[in-house]
Amino acid sequence: MPLFAVPAPEPAGRELAHALATGPFSRALTLAIDHSGLGLARLKGRLAAAGVPVSTTTLSYWRTGRTRPERPESLRAVAVLEGVLGLPTRALTDLLALPGEGPATPGPVCWERLWEPRAHVVAVLHSFEAADETSLVVLSLHEVLHVDATRALTRLHVREVVRAVTEPVQSKVVVLRGCTPGHPPRLVSTRYCRPVRTEVLTEPGFVVSELVPHRSLAVGETAILEYEFEYCDGVPDTSYDRRFRHRGTEHLLEVHFAPGALPASCHSYRLDSPGGPERDVTAVSPGSPAHVFSSGGPPGIRGMRWSWP
Repeated sequence: MPLFAVPAPEPAGRELAHALATGPFSRALTLAIDHSGLGLARLKGRLAAAGVPVSTTTLSYWRTGRTRPERPESLRAVAVLEGVLGLPTRALTDLLALPGEGPATPGPVCWERLWEPRAHVVAVLHSFEAADETSLVVLSLHEVLHVDATRALTRLHVREVVRAVTEPVQSKVVVLRGCTPGHPPRLVSTRYCRPVRTEVLTEPGFVVSELVPHRSLAVGETAILEYEFEYCDGVPDTSYDRRFRHRGTEHLLEVHFAPGALPASCHSYRLDSPGGPERDVTAVSPGSPAHVFSSGGPPGIRGMRWSWP
């Protein structure tokens, strides 16, 4: 027997070492967190202290494989996690490059894919922790848009049915852009929820508001959120669209044009990202009201466009 014997790794340590060598990323991260004894809330605090804030929901999704770190700031967070969890440099980062590595189920797309690359709203969205939470899924979305006789958008009423899918949820962030820069819409009423923080980007014409349901949602629970915006620019417009981070949302869009001021034509469309080609273009009758319904579609942008006589 040797004088100085090196003890064999504990079973948990051997399992972690094997996961770090072979992946997948989600399993290696889960085992590393379990081995460290740190909870997600403590990891979140240490990441925030290091200047790379990540929500507990995002950490949970990385653990389960529902989503994976892809954005540069997320990859920086993984590098910090390696140090916090006592792992070798790039032990987790390199797993993300393994063939076939990816989320087990399609996760939500990032905000950067849904807004123009230089849109000021993206940075504001990331300042809301609830905007990066992915535990709240929109099951059904019903929008009612009104256009007056001057061809200007006047108000938008929205009714959402949402569900908390993996963690309790306390709030949701909504964003709307005005028709012209310098004239952002106003949130004028809510039902079954209340606004707790609103940021107005006057120059680009955005309003971003965090809405809190009347009670926090436990996992699996659903809630109804209703809210209404007023447009403030008073200029004619020819389209409206909505950004979807998740796939599968049931969506009904109604556009009510003033009597005697109907457009010459309407069509619905879908975009994978801003500036991309219009897909699934379908003619829509402009009256009674003009409407389009979709269900089970991919993430992206869905809307309606019209032309005036």
